[in-house]
Amino acid sequence: MSRELTTRFLSENEYKKWAKFVLESPTGSIYSLPEYLEILCQITGDSFRILGVFQGIELVGGIALYETWSAFSLVAVASPRSLLSFHSPVLKHYSSNYPSKIRARYVAILESLINKLLELPYVYLNLSISHLINDMRPFLKVGWQVYPHYTYIINLKDTNKVWLNIEQNLRRLVDRAVKNGLNFSDDDDFDSFYKLHSETYQRKGLQLYLSENQYRKYYELLREKNLCRLHQVRLNNGQSIGAFLILNDNKSRSYTIFAGSDHNYLNLGSATFLRWKSFEHLGKLGYETNDLMGSSLNKVGHFKNQLGGELVTNWIVIKPPHWSYLIYRKFVEFTKLK
Repeated sequence: MSRELTTRFLSENEYKKWAKFVLESPTGSIYSLPEYLEILCQITGDSFRILGVFQGIELVGGIALYETWSAFSLVAVASPRSLLSFHSPVLKHYSSNYPSKIRARYVAILESLINKLLELPYVYLNLSISHLINDMRPFLKVGWQVYPHYTYIINLKDTNKVWLNIEQNLRRLVDRAVKNGLNFSDDDDFDSFYKLHSETYQRKGLQLYLSENQYRKYYELLREKNLCRLHQVRLNNGQSIGAFLILNDNKSRSYTIFAGSDHNYLNLGSATFLRWKSFEHLGKLGYETNDLMGSSLNKVGHFKNQLGGELVTNWIVIKPPHWSYLIYRKFVEFTKLK
């Protein structure tokens, strides 16, 4: 790059500039927006900082670092967590007739970020990187561990095509749901959502991320900022029998992060109906993509695969942990065995 790159942490009065940068970058997501991170930190008690990369005075890249300060160490853990699926660099979009020049710019920005991250006293640093950043060589070069992490993304620009990409047996389930009188709603009925979500987690033997009060506050704060939607499928009497919590970035991207269902009504085609109506509704609102947030090789992953989305490769990148963090993890594992 013609001018030297510099890195520094942004001040709070620069957060609007960062938010605009995130929304304009293909590699941005809601998880890098200050508004979202402020809400998450209100709920968890953690903190975040934004590290920017500049070419002269121009912002060309950066990363929002979510930090957890633990009692076992005087330094922080920077890592993704529940409700923070991406902990990823964001890069300026470049265009050129020469792919080599674009790659060189991205590598230079990533190397500047890495050099600064190496200086920071994190005992543990874990990045969850967007599939649109597909060159992991700068991280491998410095000895960081890199793992693939897959998800399905639905392109919502043409919902007629979305419908045709859904496997025929699932389309039949949608038709069954319509015949059974099921209805779709985009609403703010958190109580119905939480009831279904908590019952689903209990049925599967999973632990909820937040208490009900924390979850309600999280939802209400997101709703105030227009950063989420609740989609539900209902019987004719208004009873909710399935629900999604969807994050959106006020621009074009959406993420279906949590679901809940009443297993007594699954034979009505409620789950597939809700997926399809959610896609259709998001498309009408102008959202271009919906991330299904995962693609495990299990029953749920098979269902997501049948919805016809694109399988993409995100990346988990881990800086070698400090010895103090390794001792801490061993201690935690030992106490769980007792």
